[in-house]
Parts: sequence; structure tokens; C-alpha cells
Amino acid sequence: MQANRERIMNKVLAAWWGIRLAWKIDKKMFLFWTVLSVGLAVLPAVALYYNRDIIANISEYIATGNGSFASVTRDIVILGLILTAIGLSSRLNDDFLYMRMYDSYYLGLQEVMMDSAQRIDLTEFVRKKIRDEFYAAISRCGALTDLMSSGCVLVARLASMISLLAVAFTVSGWIFIATIVYVAAVFYLNVVFSDRVRVVWSETREKLRRANYFEKLPQDGDTAKEMRIFDCMEQVKKHWENAYREIEKTDIRRARGIAQLTFFSRLGFYLFMVFVILYSLVQLAAGRLGPDVLLMVYTLCLNIADVVSSVPKSYQQMDYGLYGLDLQRRFFETMAKEDSGAEQHKAHEPLDEEICFEADIRSFKYNDEKPVLQNINLKIRRGETVALVGSNGSGKTTLIKLLLGLYRPTDGEVKFMGRRHDEYRKNWVAEKVGVFFQDFYLFHLTLGENVGIGNLKEVNDERKILDAMERGGAIKLLGKLKKGLGQLLGRQVDKDGAMLSGGEQQRVAVSRTHMSDKEVLIFDEPASMLDPIAEMEQFFNIKKKLAGRTAILVSHRIGFARLADRILVLDGGRLVEDGTHDELIAKGGVYAELFQKQAHWYDTSFGDVAATNHGYSRITG
Repeated sequence: MQANRERIMNKVLAAWWGIRLAWKIDKKMFLFWTVLSVGLAVLPAVALYYNRDIIANISEYIATGNGSFASVTRDIVILGLILTAIGLSSRLNDDFLYMRMYDSYYLGLQEVMMDSAQRIDLTEFVRKKIRDEFYAAISRCGALTDLMSSGCVLVARLASMISLLAVAFTVSGWIFIATIVYVAAVFYLNVVFSDRVRVVWSETREKLRRANYFEKLPQDGDTAKEMRIFDCMEQVKKHWENAYREIEKTDIRRARGIAQLTFFSRLGFYLFMVFVILYSLVQLAAGRLGPDVLLMVYTLCLNIADVVSSVPKSYQQMDYGLYGLDLQRRFFETMAKEDSGAEQHKAHEPLDEEICFEADIRSFKYNDEKPVLQNINLKIRRGETVALVGSNGSGKTTLIKLLLGLYRPTDGEVKFMGRRHDEYRKNWVAEKVGVFFQDFYLFHLTLGENVGIGNLKEVNDERKILDAMERGGAIKLLGKLKKGLGQLLGRQVDKDGAMLSGGEQQRVAVSRTHMSDKEVLIFDEPASMLDPIAEMEQFFNIKKKLAGRTAILVSHRIGFARLADRILVLDGGRLVEDGTHDELIAKGGVYAELFQKQAHWYDTSFGDVAATNHGYSRITG
């Protein structure tokens, strides 16, 4: 009982939340279709009165000769217009209204979702549970359209039902009671069978996600290659079949529930019709009803059945919409958001311009797992070039995201120029810091645009873009791509887009960072996809770019570390060493061990002569 009350309350809250959203997004759409639908919904009841009067007048004229055909001409014309409007109004079903409302409410809800997501602390998205809830919410942007289109239909059906009940009441008390009983019985059946018809959407979503994953594996070139090499197609197929078998069970249960609901609803209609027609015939024989009323009652029954029969589909669509809106409401109302009202009171000036980054991170962890970082205490001064090194998985990228304020420490504090990130006005830190992340993304735009967005103020400055590509190592692409800077990258949007290798993509992304003239530059693994020679060229170009700026250079390959003024060494999520190259080599600790191992790899791979000829004497010393 408690669970049912809670489910009903959640639906009510979701409906109210959705209606307020719809009003905010497009109130004209909301009002127009609601008023139009309700207005058209009462026309069948009006038509019944005109139909009865016309038949009564014609019957009297035939029986007695009183009156004339001309006296009912006006009513016939009006009835024709009403019937025409009723015929046109039959198009106002869930599908039609969904289509009409799609642009306003689907796209409008997407905009609301993305705007709300921008105000949520990114640290929250570190947790898998929060990410899953967010993707579940954002994937149901059709929920508002489901609610408004089906809700509009249901409101119209309610108005139609009330008007038809009013007609039944004027005809006969018994017919009115029979109609009430029939309508109540059908709605009761909908409630009884709702658990059989309703899909547990949260479970279905997980099943579909798993099934879609295995279904798409053979469609991806890389995974298809692996499947052929290891001949595991049958194993993948088995997982796909098992996933879809669970979905089929849900579909069968839902189809069986709908079939049962349809059967009992039609049975109720036939019983209702038998009673009403028999009662009307008895009344007709007794002289209490005329042929006009009998025809009116018959048509009334058909209209009521038509209204009632459309309710289950609309109700299910609305239920699905309320499910999605409830996900969204609970997610965005319970997540911690930035206080937009306090934005004007936030700082737009640094408190300490000499200390660029200052961190006292006692711990940081994803979800409730083991801490990724512990006991990190550091200061990076203005104008310093700092190398952040360590083996894969040591926490380098995570530390960078904490320094940038993208994540918050689980325990501790990070400051940028003397203040915590949340003390600055929005985007102030972003205006000061230019970043390249190893998990970069190339947009489905032209080569020039992909580089130019590193500095939107100069996104169309071809000279600036070419200079950035020269520094980032992407200038060679101009000779490879037919349309040069105008070449579209990627084929997800256009089949004629260019596909770049991993190293070429990385050069484009690094070039994007070179577009920036910001005070602080951070390069996270900017050469991880390049060969050793191209890697060193990349880092020397970055060194030229710095020109006295504050910079952090990140890599698990540490030969470039000698380019930095200072080296920070991470090991197992802890800051274990801090010093210059010579100091750390002399110390003989983690850095010295990593450096010697990588220098030895270069020596054994290329030979001492080859290494010297290619400039690797700078690495091995």
C-alpha cells in the first residue's frame, strides 16, 4: 500500500513538473491544442441533439403533415458542419499531437536538460551511479511530448465523456446509470490490468542497453576485426540472444495484458449495448421513447465506446512519459547545483597572482572505491614549467582535473591564484587556462574549425590556424586532405568526411591548444600516439609556445621532463618526488628508475648511434 501511494505521488509530482516545463517552453502550444481538443471533443454530444431534433421534426412531418422540410434545413446544415468538424477532429490522436508538439517540447526539453547539466558539479559525474542516472534522464527527452500529447488527448476524452454523460442524463436516468457503470468498469479494468500492461521501464532500459551493445559489435570495424581473429561470433550471438530473450518476455507479458484488457473492455461494451438497446426498445414499445431518441441512444453508445476504447493507449503513453519525467525531476532536483543567484557576488580577480596552483588533496576517489589520489601537497608558481610524470594509472590526468576545478577533492582543497574555483565567477578560470586532454574529441567540422575553436575569437583567422597547426605538427595534413582547411573530419555526419589516424587526430587536437594565448597552458599526454621522434618534436614546439607562461606538461614517457623547470613524480596516487631533473637523478628514487628504464629501452631499440643521430643523446644523457 505504501509503495502504491509513493508511486502515485511520484507520478503526480512528475506531471506537475512536466506541465510547468511545458508552460515555460511553449505556453501557446499548450493552450492552443488543449482548448482546440476540448472544444472538438464536445461536438459529438452537440451533434446528438441536432440529430434528434432533425429526426423528430421529419418524423412528425411524415406522420401528421405539420411543418415543412425547410424548417429543418438550417439544422441539417449545422449538423453537416459539426459532423465535418468531428471527422477532421478524429486526426487529433496521440500520434498526430505528438508530431505537432515534437519540435517545441522534445527540443525544448533537450535544451532544459543540457542547461541544467551545466550547473551540476562535475565531481558528481565521477560516480557511476550518477552518470547512469543522468544518461537515463537525458535519453528520455521525448517524455514531455509523451505527457503533453497523451495528456491533451485524455483531457479531450474526459470532456467528451462528461458531455455524453450529460446527454445520457437528459434521455433517461437508467441509461445514465448504465453509462456510469460501463465507464467505471472500463477504467477499473485499466487499473487492474495496468501492472500487466505497464513495462518496468528501468529494467527494460538495462536489458535494451545490453542487447544493443552486443547487436552493434559486428557493425564496428575494430570489434568486428577482433571477432574474426578470435572466431567468437557465436559467443557474441549467444549473449545477444540471451539479452533479447529477456526483452521478449517483457513484450509478451505486455501484449498478453493488452489483449486481456481489450477483450474484457469489448465484452463490457457489448453487455452495455445489450442493456441500453433492450431498455430503449421496451420504452419505445411503451410509447415513452420515440424513434428519434432510440437512434440517439444507439449513436450515444457508439460515441461512448469510441471515447473509452482510446483511453488505454493514451494512458500507457502518458505513463511512459511520466516515467521519464520522474527520472528527470528526481535527478535534477536532488543534484547539487551551482547557485546562479550568487554569481554576481563571485570574484573576478585573483587573490594571489604569484601562486598559480595550490593543492592540499588529502584524498580523492571515484564512487566508494579505493582513493585514486592521496596526500598531494603542491604549489606551482606563476611562470613555472612543471612536468608531471609517472607510470600509467598513477593519477596524473585526475590530478589535472582537480587542479582545473573540474573535480572537487573528496577531502582537501585546491586553489587557483589564491581562491577556490567556486569563489570565481563562471568561466573565469577557463578564460585563463588552455588545456589539451588525452581524451580529446574532434568535432564533425572542418579541419580549420576543429583547430580554430581553440580560440573562438580567431576561429576564422587562417593565418593563426596555420601557425597553430605548424606548432602542433598537423600542418602536413594540408598536403593529404583534398579540401585543406575546409575538409570535413569524420564520417558520422558526411560520408565524404576524412578519417584520420590516431596520431593525426592528436596533432589536430594539440594544434587547437596552440591557438590559445592564455596565461596558463596544460598539455596532458600530447604525444602518446606519436613515435618517439615526433614526440620530442612536439614537446620542443610546446616549449617554444610557453614563452614565460605557466605550464604543466604531463606524460608517462619522461624523456621530455628535462624541458621543464621542475618535475613532479606521481606513484600510486601519491606525490613522491619534487625537484629538477638533476636533483631527482641524484636522489636515485622513482624518477631515476623510470628514466633509466626508458633510456635503456631507447638504447636497445635503436642502438647508440641511431639514438645519437636522432637527437636521443638529449634523453639518455
